[in-house]
Order: sequence, then structure tokens, then C-alpha cells
Amino acid sequence: MGRFLASVYGYKFADAFILIYPLYAVMFVEAGMTAGEVGAALAVWSVTAFVVQIPAGVWADRWSRRAILSIAQVTRLAGYALWLAWPHFWGFLAGFVLWGIKSGLSGGCFEALVYDELKAAGREGDYTKVAGRAEAVQFTGILAASVVAAPVAVLGYPALLAGSVAACAIAAATPFAFPAAQRSAAVGDIDYLAHLRLGLAQTVRTPILLGLVAFIAVTLALGGALDEFWSIFASRAGLSHSGVALFIGAMSAGQAAASVLAHRTRRLASGLFFALFAVNGALLAVAAAIFRPAAVLLLVAFSGGFKVIDIVFEGRLQAVLPAETRATIGSVKGFVVEVAVTFLYLGFGPLAQATSYRTAFLATGALIGALGLALLGWWLTRARRAPTPPAARPA
Repeated sequence: MGRFLASVYGYKFADAFILIYPLYAVMFVEAGMTAGEVGAALAVWSVTAFVVQIPAGVWADRWSRRAILSIAQVTRLAGYALWLAWPHFWGFLAGFVLWGIKSGLSGGCFEALVYDELKAAGREGDYTKVAGRAEAVQFTGILAASVVAAPVAVLGYPALLAGSVAACAIAAATPFAFPAAQRSAAVGDIDYLAHLRLGLAQTVRTPILLGLVAFIAVTLALGGALDEFWSIFASRAGLSHSGVALFIGAMSAGQAAASVLAHRTRRLASGLFFALFAVNGALLAVAAAIFRPAAVLLLVAFSGGFKVIDIVFEGRLQAVLPAETRATIGSVKGFVVEVAVTFLYLGFGPLAQATSYRTAFLATGALIGALGLALLGWWLTRARRAPTPPAARPA
């Protein structure tokens, strides 16, 4: 188990050590892309990911998960190489298609691989802790990449992209350190379409699965999708390129800390997480209202709060997933996430172009806060209506 966990954490670090990550949105803006074009490019990334998500989940339930994770990294490598060779709108768009394929291939596949290995060792109860630590390592990788990117940024975007291509090549090799776990369904036991229908049916017909998938999708759409715009926020708020890179590193450090501590909150009532959801909306709205360098500190708290919610509810989802369709249903979740993310991108970009980035961030914060309050109100209503258990008889 020690070797497996080391390979999990090594993979997550290599996956995150991408030098262009802190500054690619700023690169788009400086290349002449409008806010609408940035939103459209991100939406293409998201659409590609959700098109790939569900079939990728079926493949991961039936074929080599290690090979799928490696192919995903090679695909992203090609996307960054395309950005390096063709740094204009259509090149960026094509690169996002390749990055979207990577996202679609790796999401449910990685989660299923980790959970099934833990379950085989009788340690599935540790999933939230392991997933949290893996997320922390990933954000440590982003932090390290941001620290390295700060001085490299003075050499220009080609240097950052070249370093990112090299990092993807290393990341493509790391999945083969995972043990060669058995597939949950042998090839030929069930055909592809039947397996896909089974996973979809189990999601739709099981209320707890459907509810968790929907909530995680909303959380990642309104929280995680904004990660792609933080560098623009920081740049427009007055930070230099090096400052933006260090800010993204600070965001990663906050998310890493939240990831490590998230498992300690896994037994808390859902209502507390809905309240945190609403507080996050207020943090973003206040940061957008201030819109100065100091406001980025509120964004660190915002991202950390959403990471706690994400990890806890992902753990709750994995605990109720059937083993034979774990990756498939995980990819159904990814599909729903990407649909929600696409709607956010298609709304945020045009709104920022019609008004300003500041207004778009302010409106998104208000939306998150309102939705969090609605979820909290729904939970409190259900709690009041729940029957009170009878008092125990005295012995």
C-alpha cells in the first residue's frame, strides 16, 4: 500500500507541475483575445471534456486505467506544443480541445483506480483522507510550478510553454508506477453500450447518487471553473506577471491545506457545507467590490472553502458507488460537471465583455451566495420535517 500511495501522490504532483498554468489566461488576453473569446475557448475545453467523459469512464472500467491516464497526459502535451507553435486564437482553441480530451480521460478513471485499490486492501474508509492528501500534493505541484514560473516569466511565454511540454512528458510516464489492478469487468463480459446504459440507469434511478452528482457538479462549476479566471482577476487588480504567478501559488497553498484537513469535516451535517457555500459567495462578491491587490487574499479563502466541500462530497459519492460501474458513474458525474462549467463559461465571458471582468466576478459571487442560501434553506426545511426518533425505553 505504501508504494501505491507514493505513486498516487507522485502522479498528482507531476500532473500539476505546469509552468504555463498560472499565466495562460493572461497570455490569451495579451495575445488579443476578448473576454468573449476567452469564455468561448474555455467552453470548448469544457464541451470536449464532457463529450469524452462518459465513454472514458466505460473504457476505464474495462481496460487499463494506467494506459488511459498516460494517453491523457500525452494529449495535453500536444495541446501545449500547439500553443507554442501557433499562439493565436485558433491555436489556443485547438490546444483546448486536446486539453479537454485529457480532462475527460483522466477524471473518473483516476478516482476509480484509487478507490478500488483502497477497497481491495480493506481501507476504503480512508478514501477521503487519501483523496485529500492527493489533492494537497497536486496543489503543492501548482505552488511549485508557480514559484518556478515567476522568474521564468521574464523569458516570455514560449519558455513557460516549453517547460510545460516537458512536465507533461514526465507525467505521462508516472501512471505506470501504479500497480496493474484487475479490471472490474472483463472484456467481453458485457458490451460497451450495455455497460454505459447500466451506469446511467444506476445514476438516474438512485436518488442519493443523483443528488450527490448534481451538487458536486454545481460546486465545481461555480467554484472550480473560476480557477481559470483568477489570473485575470489578479492582473486586472494590479499584480505584475510575477505577482500573478505567486498569487496562484498562494491559492494552491490554501487549497493544499484545505485538502489535507478536509477529511476531518466529513462527518459534519450537510447544512454546514451549504452555509460555507453561501459564505464563499460573499467572499467573492466582496473581493470583486474591492478589486485591489489585497482582495486576492479573500480569493484564497474562497478556493479553500470550495475544496473542502468538493473533497467531502466526492468521498460521500465514492462510498455509495457500485464497484462494477464506479468509473462509469464517476464519468457521468464529470459529464454533468462539464455541462455546468460550460454554461458558466458561456455566461461569464460575454458578461465580462459587455460590462467588465469586475462586474462578472461580482455577479458570480452574488449567484453563489444566493444558491448557498437556497440550499441551506432547503436543508433546514427537511431537517424540521424529519420525524423525531422515539426515546429509548429505560432498562
